[in-house]
Amino acid sequence: MLMFYRIINSIFALSLIFICVSCKENTIQPEMFGSISGIVLSQEDSKPIEGASVTTTPPSNAIVSGKDGKFSFKDLPVGNYTINVSKKGFKKNSVSVSVKEDQTANATIFLEKDEGNTSPNIPTNPVPENESVDQPVSLVLRWSASDPDKQDSLLFDIYLYKSNSPSPVKVASDYPDTSYAVEDLEYNTTYFWQIVVKDTANSITNGNIWSFKTREFPDNPIIYAANVDNNFDIYSINTSGTEAIRLTNNISRELWPKFNPNRTKIAYTSDKNVQPQIFIMNKDGSGSYQVTSLPVAGYHNYGFGFTWSNDGGKLIYSNYDKLYSINQDGSGLSLITTAPANRHFREVDYSPLGNKIVALAIGSNIYDSEIYLMNPDGSDLTLLVNNEPGLIEAPSFSTDGTKILFTKDVSGFEGGNGRQLNAHIFLMSIDGSDTVDLSINKPAGTNDLNPTFSPDGSKIIFTNVKNDGSSPKEIWIMDADGANRQKLITGEMPDWR
Repeated sequence: MLMFYRIINSIFALSLIFICVSCKENTIQPEMFGSISGIVLSQEDSKPIEGASVTTTPPSNAIVSGKDGKFSFKDLPVGNYTINVSKKGFKKNSVSVSVKEDQTANATIFLEKDEGNTSPNIPTNPVPENESVDQPVSLVLRWSASDPDKQDSLLFDIYLYKSNSPSPVKVASDYPDTSYAVEDLEYNTTYFWQIVVKDTANSITNGNIWSFKTREFPDNPIIYAANVDNNFDIYSINTSGTEAIRLTNNISRELWPKFNPNRTKIAYTSDKNVQPQIFIMNKDGSGSYQVTSLPVAGYHNYGFGFTWSNDGGKLIYSNYDKLYSINQDGSGLSLITTAPANRHFREVDYSPLGNKIVALAIGSNIYDSEIYLMNPDGSDLTLLVNNEPGLIEAPSFSTDGTKILFTKDVSGFEGGNGRQLNAHIFLMSIDGSDTVDLSINKPAGTNDLNPTFSPDGSKIIFTNVKNDGSSPKEIWIMDADGANRQKLITGEMPDWR
């Protein structure tokens, strides 16, 4: 029995020890507190803002600022807090503070006025002016734009379209500037344009629809070929050498442009169908069609040998040793004459008087060349310029039909595939007399090539190129007597009507 009581007492003692230990481990520490004191001010003028809603994160009581803009939170457990402030008409703002035991954290919070987003203003001051005319085909569109919310940045959608467009055409999206360059517009065409403005809040304002009309197609009297990006195309230009206009834009080579007598059509050769054929287009480059089916070809003749008849109704052209005429619609192919033995026709011109044809005949050796004169029907074939050392080329009539221009390499050089060292332009009467050298002012080391008279006969347009075989060709103009030489533009094969 005594043993039983001893066991019970031992268990009771152990229980008291366990209870005492447990009580020691669960002792609750006293919570510590602090406070926050702050003021709400206007960002604009630092004046107190009354009635602003003030809350904290972690959450506590929600209070409002007093007349003096002040607020306070008492008895907050220590820790980090975010103070959130809002009021209608102002943008929300917040600051972070740290609350410490028995201390007051101070906070100053500025609120910025929030008047709400306003859509951008309608664009103004269009350039070109609305309904303006005679505008260039490459120009810069300009406009003015503003936004009531001055802090906003603006972006623009730009619409530009022709009058016959079925729907507006967007040419730029989210464009950041108030000027936009456009190129290659069509001549004599009315265009409409509109600016749509967007701000940073994606509010959109549609601008007014403005219009302008481009200028009439320039009546440029000079046409030529130029090698641009390793491809030949045809261009027109004025007599001052400005405003070159590209008339063709093909992957094939377009060469030897020639105006018809009244300057409404241009004939040229193109190898778009492999062999060089004659095509005709309007003077603005439109309406191109193929005329010939027999190519303009022969000894050293890659589309060289063709010309208009004096009335513009026919084209005269060479095909190997044959000289043909053909109507401009491609009908009526007719043989005019056959070249002398072992010769092909290479270049040809028709007298403005309608009474003679001049033609260059050439052998398999490019330096074997001479010039012949004949009647329009091919009769009375007469040798005009003999085959002499050096290359002879490019016969063409004077404006009055009494003289002939041609070129000759006076160096007599014959050592390469047509290379020339000192080609001069000569003028002679159609009877072979009175030959005059017009290249006496030519720079040394260059060749004068492919001459033709201006419509009034006072000027000669021609190609000049260094004789190194690699320099670009240039188009020049000089007086009919060879004086006053001046460069016009880089290019070759000029014609002037």
